[in-house]
Amino acid sequence: MTAPIRLSVPGTLAYRAVAVRVVAEAARLVSSSKRREPDNPLTVDVTDPFDTAVVSAFMEIFNNIALHAYSAATGTIELAITPGERQLTIEIADTGAPFDMTTVTPLPDVTADALPEGGMGIHIATAMLDEVSYQPGPPNRWRLLKRS
Repeated sequence: MTAPIRLSVPGTLAYRAVAVRVVAEAARLVSSSKRREPDNPLTVDVTDPFDTAVVSAFMEIFNNIALHAYSAATGTIELAITPGERQLTIEIADTGAPFDMTTVTPLPDVTADALPEGGMGIHIATAMLDEVSYQPGPPNRWRLLKRS
């Protein structure tokens, strides 16, 4: 396992793209989705399902922290992203309001057209990743794991 990639960003949606870019590049280190063309060493395949799952799940958790944990406060989101040979681990820490995982309601038994507009972030993350864990704080700690 390699050393973690560390990033600290303000806990607002304005910085989500910065954090997502770093997570996406770390995911590519694991998935080997950097398929290079001989005449263009910068060509990247961005359609790898591993990369898509990691980025989508991470965005949902980041959104929840920015919108809910820091809804009435300001703070930072600390990331430790560890690419392994066949997995990616993302540890996230924030000092916002803690979240009670027992309040996550089960998925409704409806069609995709009738899904609620909000409240799906945890479901999306757990469906796309192999492990999602949360420990309320302060600091609040998330651990996301995806195996390739």
